[in-house]
This record gives sequence, structure tokens and C-alpha cells, in this order.
Amino acid sequence: MTCDNNSNNKKWTVVGSGACGIAVIGKLLDNGINIDDLLWIDPEFKAGDIGKKWRTVSSNTTVGLFTKFLNNCKSFDYENCPIDFNLNHLIPADTCKLSEIADPLQWVTNKLIVDKKVPIIKGLVSEISKINNNNNWLISIKSNDDNDGSLKKTINIISENVVLTIGAEPLTLPITNETEQQLITVEQVVNPEELKKVCKKDDVVAVYGSSHTAIIALYNIVDIGSKIINFYRSPLKYAVYYDDWILYDNTGLKGYSAEWAKEHLENKPSNLIERIQVDNKNAPCNKELVQNKLSTCTKVVYAIGFERRDSINIKLNENHQDWINSSKLKYNESNGIISNDGLFGIGIAFPQFKPDRVGNLEYNVGLWKFMVYLDQVLPICNNNNNNNNNNNNNNNNNNNNNNNNNNNNNNTIKWYKNIIKK
Repeated sequence: MTCDNNSNNKKWTVVGSGACGIAVIGKLLDNGINIDDLLWIDPEFKAGDIGKKWRTVSSNTTVGLFTKFLNNCKSFDYENCPIDFNLNHLIPADTCKLSEIADPLQWVTNKLIVDKKVPIIKGLVSEISKINNNNNWLISIKSNDDNDGSLKKTINIISENVVLTIGAEPLTLPITNETEQQLITVEQVVNPEELKKVCKKDDVVAVYGSSHTAIIALYNIVDIGSKIINFYRSPLKYAVYYDDWILYDNTGLKGYSAEWAKEHLENKPSNLIERIQVDNKNAPCNKELVQNKLSTCTKVVYAIGFERRDSINIKLNENHQDWINSSKLKYNESNGIISNDGLFGIGIAFPQFKPDRVGNLEYNVGLWKFMVYLDQVLPICNNNNNNNNNNNNNNNNNNNNNNNNNNNNNNTIKWYKNIIKK
């Protein structure tokens, strides 16, 4: 249901309706947070980027873990879903196209809004600012017009706690001469039908990167028959599976992308792909060679990672803090705390940074990983939560980027180990 603007004070506001936003709503409901104390904000409620942009992408997550995600929250009620999604019939150990999880996520979203009556506002959050006199947050939302989806008016909401699940956008590099190379976006290159509109067989395409997205770009462009020059910094890395854990779980190639890379880049290298390593520590980059090769390219793809969205301006202290863009926010990478006064981030925009069993430090990204992370750290509202903030000063709130700084663990809202349900 749409939020009643006359009741604009909330205990919990979740910004974003992708998989992680869905998970946060589910966990809050499962732990007894009252519907009337919740607000969910998103311009579309279409399962985030998975639902809108990445349906054709091969996943890193297995079918079995997608299914565990859907069944982890009782409030999802997925076991009683009347739709027999194709995901239910896939091999649990296999990976799949993200469209297979996108449709169930959309069903869960509709379930939460229509059946569970989670209050929503369709719109974009533009600003979040701290209200010092009562430790709340003022959220400014440019709401959508119900008829044409355009942004028509600004709504202000006050919330005790705010969780940002705002997602990330593909990184790009500046094109030095746009007349030489036309940009093919990541959104275009991972979608074969869209790629055909911007890439032809006689194109020579520069592809930067060697991770999962770059491999998808390579095999989609090869299918068109175009020549590729792949500029990369790091050698190919594959996830290594052990009985109860995965080495390079977040950075190694998995699924179809791993199979394709081994076959077409290593075992039987494709004659359409030339690979050139740049920034090699053991051998200085031949910049002249790189420039000469790049000059032969007509198109360019940057598959070099993602960066947090910059859609929100945030003020962490009403009196002394300048506005900070959401893309520049610092947060505690071990628990997602942005501010001890009730501002949190989670998901691909605010991933957990942790070592694996052999000490490799990686950002933990993936639907099931986000759900496990929530079980570890999601703060649950209780009547005394603001009392925990009295000994914290605002200078510390924005300097938690170092994992060795554990002040947030000791001084802020209690996490799952100390749940106090309402």
C-alpha cells in the first residue's frame, strides 16, 4: 500500500527494492517490526537491477542458494507461492541466468506490498539529513506520478533508522577520442539483443577487464563475430571448490563464464580475441603497443567493476557536517554502520569486507551472502536504541572504513546476538 503521508514518522525506512532491500524488509518483518513502523522507498519496485538490467547475465550464485534466499524469510511465504517458477526445476548445484531469480523476487515484492501491506512510496530519495534534537533522520523523496511515472512532488519523512540498499553502477573510463571508439555500455554488452544493435561483425572492440562481466562481454561479442582486443591487468582467476568452502569465492570466475574462459581463452584460444596485459608488475606496460592496438578499435567496453550510486546527498550532523554524496560515504565494512545514530548500508553498494580461510581479503557479494550478513548484523529496533548513542561523537560516525576500528561494534545499536523484539 502507499504510505499515508499524514503518518510520516517511521522507525525503519528501507531505500531500494532490489534483492537486498527485499531481504531487509523480510528480516524486519520476521523479527516483529510492526508494519506501521516500516517504510519502503523505490521508484519502481521491479526487483532492482536484477529485474531491470541484468536478466540475461549468467549468475555466480547457484540455484540452490537462490532457493535458500527465497525460503529464508517467513514473511516471503515462498513455500506457498502459487507460481511454479522455472527456478524450482533447475539443478541446485548449477548456476543460471539472473532472469530465473528475477521473477521470484518480483513475486516476493508484490507479496510484501499487496498481502503484507508494507507501506511504500514510489520515488527517488534525494536527501537524508540528521535531526540532532531527536536523533532522527529527515528523508526527502521526489515521488512518482502514478500516471506517467515522472517525479512530481517532494515528500518529507522522519525515520529513526534508515537502511540504504541503493545498488551500484558500472565503472567507466574517459574515452580520449570519441571519434575513434564508441562506448558500448555494460548494460548493452551483457544483453545479446541490445548488443546486436550497437556492435557489428566488422567492428574491432576493445574490452577492458578480466572478471565475470568482462568474460560475458567477450563471449557475447564473439557470438557476433567481431574481433576483440582484451586489455587486462590481472590474469584469469577461477573459484576453487572445496568440501565446505570456496577459495576466491568473490573474485574467481564461476559457472558458464568460468567454463567458457577455460575453453576459449586457455585450452583453445579463439582467433577472434587478442589479449594484452597492462600494468604487469613483472614486466612494464608497453604504452606504445597499447595505444597502437587501441587505435585499431572502433568500439570500447569497460568491464572493470562497479561503483556505488551517487543519487543521494546526506548530512550526518545537522550543525557541523557538510553534505556528502552517497558515493563518497564511509562505512564500517565489518557491519555496515554509516552512522551510530541509525544509518546503515548493505548490499553491493556497502558490501562486507572480510578474510577467507586462508587470509585473502574480499568484498562479500551475492544474494545469499547478503542474507547471511543480515543475520549477523541487522539492528532491530527497540525502545532504548537511541540511548546507546550518548557516548558517540559525530566525528567518529564517518570514519569507520578501517576494519580494525571496532568502536561501532561496542557503542551502537545491538545486533542479532542481543535482539529485543517488540
